[in-house]
Amino acid sequence: MKIASNKIADIVRYFKDELKNSYESGELETIMWWCFEDFVNIKRSELTLEKNETVSESELLKFSFAVKELKQHKPIQYILGKADFYGMKFIVNKNVLIPRPETEELVEMIINEFQISDFRFQKQPINILDIGTGSGCIAIALKKNFPSANVTAIDISEEALKVAKQNAKLNNVEINFIQDNILNLSNNYQLTTNNYIVSNPPYICISEKEQMQKNVLDYEPHLALFVENNNPLLFYEAITNFALQHLKPNGRLYFEINQAYGEETKQMMEQKGFKNVLLKKDLNDKSRILRGEI
Repeated sequence: MKIASNKIADIVRYFKDELKNSYESGELETIMWWCFEDFVNIKRSELTLEKNETVSESELLKFSFAVKELKQHKPIQYILGKADFYGMKFIVNKNVLIPRPETEELVEMIINEFQISDFRFQKQPINILDIGTGSGCIAIALKKNFPSANVTAIDISEEALKVAKQNAKLNNVEINFIQDNILNLSNNYQLTTNNYIVSNPPYICISEKEQMQKNVLDYEPHLALFVENNNPLLFYEAITNFALQHLKPNGRLYFEINQAYGEETKQMMEQKGFKNVLLKKDLNDKSRILRGEI
């Protein structure tokens, strides 16, 4: 089926007819609004008023290609090449995960606790390390909110770091990006230099693949998603051990975690010497955030 004409009303009709069996109505409406805003700069509030207007042939092709890819369950963020996170725009592609709302909650928690602790009034600037930065969303959001902080971000993927560097430039912040593997570090990191270490590492067991949606499983980078079934806390243990040596006194370690291993991860941190370990639920009532102090 082709789009009946270049009229906006026909494009809307085409979107809904072609995708109604693949997406819930509310989600489909949102995706359609994003496309109109990105392709022809028409906002949601203007869509009804502009319904009899027409778009160019090249713009019409964008809608046609978008629908084709959406039918294949490709995430709209990858189609548009961008995603929103914590009030900012981020470039995303197949080399990085799409930033998620629960990660925004992690950032919000760090910012709130940072303000309560009043590190802002210390003479020495704070140091923040983001391990497994991906698109750079966590590091960049923290730097944006605390411009005086020294923020370093590590990732094993050279391609992911290319995206993260673009996002730092896009959002006008300076981040120290390092390519490294937390399981086999090659750089000589100075001890006890960080106030905060934060990580959203791979935490989905391979056995959970069957439960995952196609838009995630088929398009998002498996390197950033999966861990072997026999060692689900692999990255958490490595990062916790690293944090014990690289956090200042009273420093904090923050994780986004697999809800299925919340208590186990909490116990692991406590057994290794972290105190005031807090397991926090997200807005969907899932245990997704963990914080401990040294």
